[in-house]
Amino acid sequence: MFEHIVQMGPMLVLAGLIAGWVAEVVSRADGHGFIRDMVLGLVGSVVVGSTVWIVLSSEVGMPAMFLVGCAGAALVILAHRTFRRSTRRGTVLSPSRPDDAGVRGY
Repeated sequence: MFEHIVQMGPMLVLAGLIAGWVAEVVSRADGHGFIRDMVLGLVGSVVVGSTVWIVLSSEVGMPAMFLVGCAGAALVILAHRTFRRSTRRGTVLSPSRPDDAGVRGY
């Protein structure tokens, strides 16, 4: 079992880092942050990849584990961006200064 962890661990880390980098390159204008995307990709890849590896079996090959890691990383990054966007919309619609509340003249 330790042998499989040694083989699959670096594959999941690599998949997470690549998915984080791709997410940052694709959405450069959104300003999510390179480090944040890399960390989210790494965490998503390791958590989802480990879960799939435990649930299915340890007989999953390295290319399949790489794809599972990429999918897990993409899911976590997408969930974070969706949640962050929905919380931002609420703050954008509210006035930031008292003079923006509709009272503009004397």
